[in-house]
Amino acid sequence: MISSASQTSQPPPGLFRNHNFVLLWLAYGISAMGDHISEMAILKSMDALHAPNLTRLQAMITFMFMLPFFLFGPINGLIADWLPRRGLMIAADLIRAVIMLNFGILLATFGDITTVGPFIPLLMVGLFAALFSPARSALLPTLIHENQLIPANAITSGLGVIATMIAVLIGGYLAQHFAPQVAFRIDAITFVGSAVLLFCIRPPRQETTRHRAAINLAAIAEGVRYLREHRRVAQLTGIGVIVWFAGSAVRSTIPALVRDVYLPPGYEGLFSEIGGFQARLGLGLLTGALILTVLGNALRSEIAITWSLVGIAFSFATLAFSVFAPLPNDVAYHVGGFAVIVSGMFGAGVMASYSALLQRIVPNRIRGRLFGVQDLCTVAGLLLATGAIGIPNWQNVDAWVGWILVGVTFVVGVTAFASFMVRMKSHPLRPALRFCVNLNEFYCKWWFRLRREGICTVPNTGPVVIVSNHTSSIDPLLLVASIPHRVPAFLIAKEYYNVPIGGHVIRLLECIPVKRDGQDAAGTKAALRHLKQGKLLGIFIEGRIPRPGEIAEAKDGAALLALHTNATVVPAHISGTRWHGTVVKAFLWRHRAVVRFGRPISLSQYAHREIDKETLARISAMLLDRIRELAPEESTGPSA
Repeated sequence: MISSASQTSQPPPGLFRNHNFVLLWLAYGISAMGDHISEMAILKSMDALHAPNLTRLQAMITFMFMLPFFLFGPINGLIADWLPRRGLMIAADLIRAVIMLNFGILLATFGDITTVGPFIPLLMVGLFAALFSPARSALLPTLIHENQLIPANAITSGLGVIATMIAVLIGGYLAQHFAPQVAFRIDAITFVGSAVLLFCIRPPRQETTRHRAAINLAAIAEGVRYLREHRRVAQLTGIGVIVWFAGSAVRSTIPALVRDVYLPPGYEGLFSEIGGFQARLGLGLLTGALILTVLGNALRSEIAITWSLVGIAFSFATLAFSVFAPLPNDVAYHVGGFAVIVSGMFGAGVMASYSALLQRIVPNRIRGRLFGVQDLCTVAGLLLATGAIGIPNWQNVDAWVGWILVGVTFVVGVTAFASFMVRMKSHPLRPALRFCVNLNEFYCKWWFRLRREGICTVPNTGPVVIVSNHTSSIDPLLLVASIPHRVPAFLIAKEYYNVPIGGHVIRLLECIPVKRDGQDAAGTKAALRHLKQGKLLGIFIEGRIPRPGEIAEAKDGAALLALHTNATVVPAHISGTRWHGTVVKAFLWRHRAVVRFGRPISLSQYAHREIDKETLARISAMLLDRIRELAPEESTGPSA
């Protein structure tokens, strides 16, 4: 047994020790800052604060910037699968820098052509932002370990949020005190800085030697077909569409909410207040990103998505309440600010979780095209919301912001319910058991820092006996959390069977109470019935938890049960835990637990033979050897 918190093998280096990730992370943050510094300056150049439809102008800014993501998403994704992704991002940054240096001239040139003329320069910037996006999303998984995808996406989005918060505050200050050209020039500098950082990245071999897609319609169609034929990817994309639709609609209402609901008429410093309120949205996104970074992979992405949608619906409902409730301005201001922070927090939960899921399940060869199609679909939701608000010449649309919030609350609430129902239908376990299993998985992965090395080899059906070494009182929890598709029962000492709370969970798992002396015919019969019903049973072959340095021998119970039920035997090895003399300490102490499963073992060769004690002992010793073969090289001790 391992008597310290060592791991079976070294985990991947921390994200901030990864040179390439840090460079991509910083480049994205600086580029995200560049996307927002000029926003207030553009509104100022249009004299927007004195316009009757401020909501419409804010929606049009978002609409025109994001339109290229919709129009060229699949094509940009294909380009990201064809050209070197790092070089593509550098080119996109440098071109955006040139556009921003000439943004004032472009505004003047196009402003006199049509009513949408002032927004055309934003369309040009968005065109190259749309080229940058799928290349970044496709490059990220090649720079890090698969198990780091959720924290990497959370950390990346967190920095983007910090950059956005800084950008809107700086942008509001610049718009308040300087000519718009100052903000445009600073914007250009941010894109140049991003390009310099990207130039320093050294892509790994899997990126430089990957298969390059051909540039043709068939290659684009492959990305669309992949999304259509993979239900899980399609469901995630649908959730992304709803989140972008709702988020962009709500963001479009913020300037009018601040001006007409939260502040008294004629309030000075309105630009700064609008920027500060949008910074609250950024604070919420940052908070959500930090929470996901701390949790890492402890919380399943599907669960995080469902409950984050619930949180978003709650926050939007609270924001609508601040509009309709008869509250004083200052109270409504703080209620709305709280709601915006909460919406950002749960929005980060959705976005980071579904991005990590897509990056994990989509092959590298098609990842760029998939994210291009993803951009097309999600931005379609954004364009639908902002286009519906901004394109028609609505009269006094600012008076309708409360009802806009009610509408998006309903849409997100329905999506949360649909997500919950899909999860219910796709899982065979009863709701109470499923809740306990999910909670246990979260607890083990977060507090015990559980990792499963290799695949889980437990068969999907049929009677199975999992035989494992015994290192700590938490071992049953670790095995339950390491098997994604089935729930094992265990032989449990009778005194634990009726303890408060824990006893209820033990009974949900269908664990079998036995006497500690090993002389329990009723317990043995119950275990045999359990296996003959085609279920899963976990047994610790040593029968107890050996002390550090103690040599433990295999007990015959696991082999006997497997032989009598023709059950498959799956060896499992647990390491990385600390030994404690009491159960309470084992549950409260942090570990670095690691579980490994070995190849299934069939004992069918003994099916029609009479088994004597010597043969039974030999089979049990063989099972213990198979368990110990799974131990990491650096592990020592009899349980290893």
